[in-house]
Amino acid sequence: MRLLWSGALLTLAFCWLSVTGDSLDVCLKDLGCLRGTHMPGYQGEEFEAFMGIPFAQPPVDSLRLRNPVPAIAWEGIFDAGTAKDSCLQRNYFVEKWPVSGVEDCLYLNVYRPKRRDRNPLPVMVYIHSGAFLSGSAHPAASGPEYLMDTEQVIMVSVPYRLGPLGFLSTGDTNMPGNFALKDQRLALKWVQQHIADFEGDPQLVTIFGHSAGGMSAQYHMLSPSSKGLFQRAMSLDGTVLSPLLKINRDPLAQAMQIAVVTGIENVDSLSTKDLAQALRELDPIKLLTAVDSLKVWENFPFISNTPVVEPVGCPEAFFTEDPVQAHLEGRINQVPWLLGINSRSGEGSLALLHVFDNQNLRTELNERFLEHFSQILHLPDGTSPQVVREILDAYGFEGETISNDTLVPLAEISGDFGFYYPLYESASTYASYANLQENPLSLYVFEYRGLRTLSPLFSGSSVEYGVGAAHMDDALHAIRISAIVEDYPKDSEDAEVIKLMTSLMVDFAKTGIFHSGTSCKASDFTDHEMCSYVHFGGTIGNYKEDILKDVQLPAYPIWKRLFF
Repeated sequence: MRLLWSGALLTLAFCWLSVTGDSLDVCLKDLGCLRGTHMPGYQGEEFEAFMGIPFAQPPVDSLRLRNPVPAIAWEGIFDAGTAKDSCLQRNYFVEKWPVSGVEDCLYLNVYRPKRRDRNPLPVMVYIHSGAFLSGSAHPAASGPEYLMDTEQVIMVSVPYRLGPLGFLSTGDTNMPGNFALKDQRLALKWVQQHIADFEGDPQLVTIFGHSAGGMSAQYHMLSPSSKGLFQRAMSLDGTVLSPLLKINRDPLAQAMQIAVVTGIENVDSLSTKDLAQALRELDPIKLLTAVDSLKVWENFPFISNTPVVEPVGCPEAFFTEDPVQAHLEGRINQVPWLLGINSRSGEGSLALLHVFDNQNLRTELNERFLEHFSQILHLPDGTSPQVVREILDAYGFEGETISNDTLVPLAEISGDFGFYYPLYESASTYASYANLQENPLSLYVFEYRGLRTLSPLFSGSSVEYGVGAAHMDDALHAIRISAIVEDYPKDSEDAEVIKLMTSLMVDFAKTGIFHSGTSCKASDFTDHEMCSYVHFGGTIGNYKEDILKDVQLPAYPIWKRLFF
């Protein structure tokens, strides 16, 4: 699976060969006409696909490390029958950290059903996963087939610049940063301007994504500049309150370090204008490989290039205040919001399995356990070993080693700190100030362990280690990821779960309500419960669904003390 991820998904140099049928033409105001094609569904009929549509000018050369610029009109009929390659990236989830993709990558994809009534369809804009350093909007990685089988929505998948190309900043107007989020914002503006030409409703747009895509959706809720570009949001498998994604408080220092590593001379004496220009003139692959210098141990911290707070008055700023503080204090674009998560140990496996499966890394972890486990939890710099021991004690965890017996308990702790506590805090604070009558809050917990799982991707081995539904296993039942995961048999239980999950997601896109059996109010959040959520549970051959309220929070007070 790891080989497939680094080869098929990230290179994506192949043509999309599954498209068949007659061509289709759509004309866009102020841009020109384009010709799409048909793609086969998973269970349903074929649908219409318009791929590789430019929404920004290529972010290369003089436009590298700058705010995105809208695409210009083209002449003739644009061929939208083939998807474009993924954005240039270095994948730290894969052995030897391969580089792949291209800089000229800001091309989105639009998919719609063949059979449509006269009413405009709801629009679902998918922001791909990949820890802001990898991933792709290509249909092999962000496949629309499951949602298109519903024949009830239009789906748009959007790329964005990754790693240093998406976030490097001098902390001022010379290189303001947040380019990845601004790429997404420009794509949302494109949707507002042009989706009606595809018979979509620009006033019924849902932004959604898994992992980094879910975090991105929440970031757009917190950016004043994104207000009005969407009417629903889904943050699945990740929130911006996660310690895995910390705001870069000193972006200039990081930019200077990258400059030194890449061989730029006299960095200390350069103005930020000259520093920015020197970085733009570098071979972009040098920028990607220079990120190695930001790693503290192995591939930790996971996300080295992160959003920044831009100066007030900075042109086209995405944030001018800390988005976490804005969320906690209620400065947010209130919309119906869905939060989703997988099993505790499954979420924690994202950070832990690779270390556990590598004997050398496992030995290093056990030799300096408290120090390295602090890095796995992404605790604040300078956190003392005593605090890490306090966290372990809160869970009744004895000893300081990882083994076959302790892997799952440690993965649960990792899952709590990186995913469960951030979700609880995000939901409980939103419920405390949002108008939940107009903007309902919905939750789900996905613990169904189906026929496929992504845990081997995170470990690099075929062993699954019993961590349950892994990080993004819910995504396998909403988005087809054919580059790395074999299709489910069409008569399988997982295929039925796909129908259920996509039906609920489409209902949310239409109504703002994920499941009629759930509700949420601020008083629902206690030491042992939260508002009612949909629980997807069971294993192969024994799928079950119910409504629960319980939540485990053994070290939540320590988490709050550390991060707020």
